[in-house]
Amino acid sequence: MKNTGSIEYHEFELRIALDPNHPERLVPDIGDAQSILDIGCGAGQTLIALGNAKRRIGVDIDTDAVKLGMQWAAASGIRMLAARGENLPFQPDSFEFVYSRVALPYMDIPVALNEIHRVLRPGGRVWLTLHPITIPAAQFRRGNVKGKIYAAYVMLNGLWLHITGKTFRFLRGVTESFQTDRGIKAALTRAGFLNIEFHRTARHFIVMAQR
Repeated sequence: MKNTGSIEYHEFELRIALDPNHPERLVPDIGDAQSILDIGCGAGQTLIALGNAKRRIGVDIDTDAVKLGMQWAAASGIRMLAARGENLPFQPDSFEFVYSRVALPYMDIPVALNEIHRVLRPGGRVWLTLHPITIPAAQFRRGNVKGKIYAAYVMLNGLWLHITGKTFRFLRGVTESFQTDRGIKAALTRAGFLNIEFHRTARHFIVMAQR
C-alpha cells in the first residue's frame, strides 16, 4: 500500500494527473466552469491538471499535503486550505463545479452533500468518485482482527446507506462506507440534487449531479 502522506506518493499522483494517456488518470470534465472546488484535494494534483480555470480551490484534512500543494501551486493561482468536506469554509453559491476524487467515502455523506449543495451555484455540477463494496470486502479478506472489524463496519455502513441514504459513525467519530447507485442517489436527492447520472468503468465508480 502506498504511503499517501509521502512526497513521493503525491509526486506520483501528479505525474498521473498530467499524463492524458495514463490508464489510472481520473480528472473530471469541468466544461466551461470558471470556479472549481476540489474536496479532498491532496496536494492539488487534479487542480493543477485542470489548467487555467479562473478560480481553483482545494480543501483537505491532511495539512502536510496542503502545505506541499501550496508550494507546487504558488505561481498558478490555485488556493488550498485545510478543511473538512462536512464543514466547507465558503459562502453559499460560491462555485460552478465541485468534485471529489475518492474522498466522499470517508465522510459523513449526507452532511457533506448538503455542504456541497450549499456552496454550489444554481445549475452548478458535482462530480464524485466512490467506493463499491469490493473495496471493503478486499480489506476484510486481507485484514487482521482489527482490520476485519473495521472493514465489517464499512460494509455495514454501506448497507445502511443503501437502505436509508444515511451513514453512521465508527469509534472516535470516524466515518467510512461503500456506496451503491441506490444509496448515493437517495442521499443526493435528499440534499436537493437533480439529474443524477452514474458512470462505471473497470476501475472507477462515478456519479454526477446538478444543483
